[in-house]
Amino acid sequence: MGTSILDRWLGRPLKPALRATAEQHPAEPKDAESQFNLARQFAGGEGVVQDYAHAAEWYLKAAGQDHCAAQFNLGLMYRQGQGVLRNEVTAGVWLRKAAELGHAEAQYHVGVKQHRTSKGELPPEASECRIEAFKWLKLAVEQGNHGAESALEFVALGMTLEELGEGGRRAVAFRDGQIQQGTAA
Repeated sequence: MGTSILDRWLGRPLKPALRATAEQHPAEPKDAESQFNLARQFAGGEGVVQDYAHAAEWYLKAAGQDHCAAQFNLGLMYRQGQGVLRNEVTAGVWLRKAAELGHAEAQYHVGVKQHRTSKGELPPEASECRIEAFKWLKLAVEQGNHGAESALEFVALGMTLEELGEGGRRAVAFRDGQIQQGTAA
């Protein structure tokens, strides 16, 4: 590699991790898993300069190919405003997509969001939100998400027996639908 202006100014070459990203990754990966891994490198500064904007760009490419972990991470980036403008609606869209693909942590986040939404709704809508919160949290618990256990118990305390039954039925129907489609996580 040639000597950059910054190399000459400093009087020594930069460490490889500080080189321009185009030099590090000249060929763009096309498969979702490689795109996801590249996004994780940028997000964590692993072998490259930490760059949330590039991470979001690569997560978006992988997420567009139904990579549920990329969808989840992209959702969190939008929720936190890391590398992208903070946008709760867009965050919710990506988290929901990941949850629907069976990502347990996304299911937890969607369940918590549904529960919070239920607090500001009128009775018919609030009930629907509680049922959906229960469904998503139950699915997350079934996959071993420990944070979802206490959240599920908390949500259940504010539900009627009918709502609990419906939430449980929806969780079973979702899980059975995933198994039939062969997409269980």
